[in-house]
Amino acid sequence: MKKLTATLLSLLMLIAALGGCRPKDAEESRAPEGGGAEPLQVFIDVEFGSNVFISVREFLRDYEAETTKGGKTKYKSLQAVIEELGGPEDIELEFAPKCGDERDAYMTALRTEIMAGKGPDVFVTLSGYGNHWDDASLSKLCREDSLFQFPKQAMERNMFLPLDDYIEKARFMEWDKLTTIIMETGKNEHGQLLLPMTYTVPVATFKSEDIDFRLDGNTGLTWRDMLSGPPELVVSAAKSHASMQSAALYPIADYKKDELAITEEELLDYVTSRKDAYEQCKEMKFPEGSISCLMPLNWFDDEYGSENQLTMAPLFSRSGGYSAVVTSFIGINVNTNRPDDAFFIVDYLMSKEAQQSKLYTHMTWGNAVPTMEGLLSGRGNGISDGDSKYYYMSENLYSEFEKLRANISGADFYTPLDAEFFELEGELYDGPSKPVEELVHDMYMRMNMMLAES
Repeated sequence: MKKLTATLLSLLMLIAALGGCRPKDAEESRAPEGGGAEPLQVFIDVEFGSNVFISVREFLRDYEAETTKGGKTKYKSLQAVIEELGGPEDIELEFAPKCGDERDAYMTALRTEIMAGKGPDVFVTLSGYGNHWDDASLSKLCREDSLFQFPKQAMERNMFLPLDDYIEKARFMEWDKLTTIIMETGKNEHGQLLLPMTYTVPVATFKSEDIDFRLDGNTGLTWRDMLSGPPELVVSAAKSHASMQSAALYPIADYKKDELAITEEELLDYVTSRKDAYEQCKEMKFPEGSISCLMPLNWFDDEYGSENQLTMAPLFSRSGGYSAVVTSFIGINVNTNRPDDAFFIVDYLMSKEAQQSKLYTHMTWGNAVPTMEGLLSGRGNGISDGDSKYYYMSENLYSEFEKLRANISGADFYTPLDAEFFELEGELYDGPSKPVEELVHDMYMRMNMMLAES
């Protein structure tokens, strides 16, 4: 796995620009049948923010391995696998550039095309934003945003096909095994529009013997309760994942009004309280543990051993309970001319087989878990490392993960709002250029502007 990791002046001219951009990043499995019919286009954008250095294009080219009688390994592409299952024969995979000006131009053109009632039939994408190294040499750090920066706004604007009737007839996905509260993130009054593929929870993990906190009986705590709680909760509140702090302020946005759901005063109070708690931690003794987000691997194996009982302490929210962060999703363009074929793709990519596959490697490695319950529980239920192995949680970690998952009280998509918290954190702790009140005011105005203009 070392090779995989290193620790998302006119309309006519824009559309014309897209024509010059897209074929470069498309792969077609077979010529479309029926002569002249457009292929089924599947947009895949799961590499930004990922530090897996094998491209998803390569993963999907060598999607499924089989051993021949002579002992040689042969690979089938994703398109070939879907075709063998009875799916469409003319799938065209479209990959967004990962970084830089090329990506910006591509995304601008693609958004214009979608707004004109066109665009890919299926979207498979990370949500929010991502910071990643552009290559394994770690020479260039990129920060990129998702195609749909605020998925719930896109849902409100009827950009996706309602899937409820299709889900009832699904062949591959096991709907009752997809975590309900996570799937509800992709639903509104029009029905199930998006299907979350992966998610995470800002969480700290400790050896149970080292702390007093237990999740049992404490699932309704608030972020304020953490500040007055035992050391493990104080340090978790103060040092939780910098780019997922919106979970502490859940719900942070009102997507029907396109504005923040918190006041500037509430934001300032949160920022200053977190900073004070951070300073307080310098004078405290607190247990050793991992303060990050939900990960599939047991980072305690090397130091403590998988026999230790573990306790997870989630980042509780201002409203009580704790929320998950949806990190990737799949949906169908409301303007597709081939809804049945498009759903065949969606159905398969939400199946157990697909959620264990290389497609999910960029989406899960190091920071997220698939939405299908039962995965990661042991042998036979592992998820691909992108190479030849499948990994899963140790029994002590999985049992605590099950408890954590069962008590999630809400969920929202990862968005560029989360990037604002990450940037502010760097400013505060590297030596602020302005008083904290001014920094928070500027941040608050930017966040509201993002929501209003998206």
